[in-house]
Parts: sequence; C-alpha cells; structure tokens
Amino acid sequence: MKNRNLKAKFLILVAVIIIIAIVFLMFYNVKLKNKTDLVENNTLPEIGNQDKPEQTTNLSDIKFELADYRVFKIDGVPFNFIIAKIKVTAPASTNISLDHFVTSENIKLNEVDDYVKKLENKSYYLGRQNVVFDLISNDSQYFANIFIPVKEKTARNIDLTIDFDNQKFSFDLNTHQGDANLLIYKADDIITDGKTYKMSVSSAFEITGETMSETIGGVTSEYLLPSTVAVYIFNLETVSLWGDVIELESAQYVTDNNDVFEALDSSISSMKYENILGKKIKDKDKGSLFFVAYNPLENPVIYKGVLKLKLKDSDTWITVNVDLN
Repeated sequence: MKNRNLKAKFLILVAVIIIIAIVFLMFYNVKLKNKTDLVENNTLPEIGNQDKPEQTTNLSDIKFELADYRVFKIDGVPFNFIIAKIKVTAPASTNISLDHFVTSENIKLNEVDDYVKKLENKSYYLGRQNVVFDLISNDSQYFANIFIPVKEKTARNIDLTIDFDNQKFSFDLNTHQGDANLLIYKADDIITDGKTYKMSVSSAFEITGETMSETIGGVTSEYLLPSTVAVYIFNLETVSLWGDVIELESAQYVTDNNDVFEALDSSISSMKYENILGKKIKDKDKGSLFFVAYNPLENPVIYKGVLKLKLKDSDTWITVNVDLN
C-alpha cells in the first residue's frame, strides 16, 4: 500500500511538472512571437517603376481580415501605436486610400505624418516592419502592415472602422506587446517609406589600396589618399516602386563618440564601384557610398556607430546601425 501511495504521488508530481512546463512554453512562445517581425520574406522587388493601379472606386467587393498585430509602448514616445497586419482580398489590383480607416479616437490613417516624424526623430522606423500608407498592389490578394496611432497612453483598447463596409477591428492594447528593436534598421534590412521606394544597405567593407578616381569637369584623375586612412564602402540597391525620382542627397557615418565622417561626394568613385550620391533613380539601380576614416596600419581602429542617409525632399535622416570594420 505504501509503495502504491509513493507511486501515485510521483505520478502526480510528474504531471504537475509537465503542466508547468507546458504553461511556461506557451508563455515563452507568446513573448517570443511578439519580438518577431510582422514581415515575411521582405526582399527588394525584382523590378521598379511598375504601373500604379488606378484609384479603386468600387470598394464593395474588397474584403479585409486581421492577421496579426503588435502594440508598441516606447519610453520617450508621447503616444502608443499598433502595427496591424491585414489581409486584403479584391477582384483585381487595388489603390485604396487609408482615409477610409478611422480609429475610435477619430484618427484617419492617411493623416499620421506627425506621428511618423516623431518616431523617426528618435530613429524608430515603421519601414522596418514594411508599413504602408496606401493599399496599393497589382495582386488581388496580399498582406499589408498598417500604422495605427493611439493618442491616449492609458487606453486599454481601441477600435478601427473601415467606413465603406462598417467593418470594425478591435485591439487589446495590453496584449501583443511589440519590441522597440523591431523598428530599428541594421545592415541588409529593407528600408522603405511605405510609399515610393525600397532600399537595402550592405554591411561596410574596406577597399583601402584600390584605385580611386576623381572626375571634375569631365576630366578624370587618380584620387590619392594618405597611408594613415582607410576607405570603407556601403553598397546600396534602390527600387523606385512607381517611377518616382529617388535621390540620395547626402550620407554620414556617426560614431558612438560623435565623430562624423561625410560620404565622399559624387565626383569620387573606384575602379569597381560607382558612387550613388546624387544619382537619380526612377527604376531599380545600385551604387556605393565611400567613407574615409583615420586607420593607421600599425594600430587598426574599429568604428562603432550608425550610417545616416538623407534622401532629397525628405525632412528626416534614415539611421542604420552598422559598424565600420
């Protein structure tokens, strides 16, 4: 009888341990999921300058489903927000303004520029999660990530209504918590404004010793540098989605010690790599950014910091976390 009681107690203990392990794994998976991207297979389009669909006028056949979402509550940001992944199903291609999407705080999702700018001023980028600001696609079925600001920081839930079919999505603001790191760019991420372009930036690599050239007034000559500096480059590939002119106006590398290296201007290139500064892109193209930094052979330096990119006609810089080594 005593052995039976011990065996029963042992089985109960094992069962309790298994239940605790299952609960822990479920909780861990939820936490892990909320730290993962809402984007899948985010790559550059194979072609740029695509035909933009005409504005969709017949909206009655468009269907939306909520696939997933993240709630972001970031210290120092004066509002909370949601990035929602929705599935769009339509009879054909779509071009739908987000003015049809209105929150229960009366925010139209096409009127969110001030919120976006406040995030970008703190180096948080919705483009890291491939957020779009219009539902434009040549596919009849696709997923889109949309940005939903929440003004009231203490709000527990919020609704989003689609005005042409009275469909409503409800969001619990105390679940699906998103990690702020999901909004920070690093090397090889896809960078986008969600409207006109997509871009990728490689990790830095050194080309010290390669032949450099300078072209002024149509005359090309060798560009000479002292032996105490190293030349680093970043390769960029840029796609103009709908034929808008995309031009990288300036670039800087800013170290953790606040040293600022300006990218060499468009007159400088190498035998292998073309300078992309000032290049007007209306389709898909690639090029490089060149930086010169102090780096003597006898005492090599690794610079840690960020690459900052400024596109023409943009008010803010794009920050990419990447080292020079």
